Amino acid sequence: VNRVRTPRSLESSRGVGWGYTRQRETRLPYSMVAHVLLTFGLAALQPPVLRRSREHRHSPALCKMAAVSAPPASAAALEEECSKPERSLGRIAELVETLAADPVVARPKKAVLGDWRLVFASNEEALAPFTSRCVSPPFGVVEDIFCRIDRGADMRIIEVERRVGPFGNAKRALQARYDIVAAGKGSANRLAFQVRWMDDPSGRETEPPSKEKVSAELIAAGSLIVLRDIASPASSCLVFSRLSPKQLARALDDLGVKKE
Repeated sequence: VNRVRTPRSLESSRGVGWGYTRQRETRLPYSMVAHVLLTFGLAALQPPVLRRSREHRHSPALCKMAAVSAPPASAAALEEECSKPERSLGRIAELVETLAADPVVARPKKAVLGDWRLVFASNEEALAPFTSRCVSPPFGVVEDIFCRIDRGADMRIIEVERRVGPFGNAKRALQARYDIVAAGKGSANRLAFQVRWMDDPSGRETEPPSKEKVSAELIAAGSLIVLRDIASPASSCLVFSRLSPKQLARALDDLGVKKE
């Protein structure tokens, strides 16, 4: 249950091609020519990433994005702890408590939108609502779990099973409807969802293992979301790390299953 797979960075920096068409020769004052050469000559010597950052450094949208996406120190520490081959359960519990004590996110629904990958599960009871419950050890194990939360009310939980023998991996998906219950006075944000159907490894719609409504305390912090109070004990939790759509596609491809 506590298997960790650190998502690989799939983004790469690209330089911007510069080109022009010379139509006719125009004589310019020497001072203007010197200014143009100095400006573009220095810019050409800078790395592409630095050139782009300088071009957009005054963009209010990017400044706002940077402020929203900057995770607190405890979230970064939790992500680092979850990525270790041997993790301290006590340290993870301590960091989760620290995040829970932070002020709640003002717009929790916006904070959870996107693709996520499970990086930690405290126990099988907390994990059960996010699985197909069709995997039967020792002939198969849950290799990975992903979650896609859409802007509407759709939530898709993707389970990848690693099967023993020459059968290859299998993918199942739980299709659910979700809702965010915003925190009131003295309470925390909660994520509630109810599975409607399940897609089997061949893509056919089948009955899910349960249609019971699931509710969990939601802690959103930067590139992580933590779900806890899912099952007994109340300290049980799941930690998900954010993925880009390209990272999700690459992860599914690496696992040998069909992309979403």
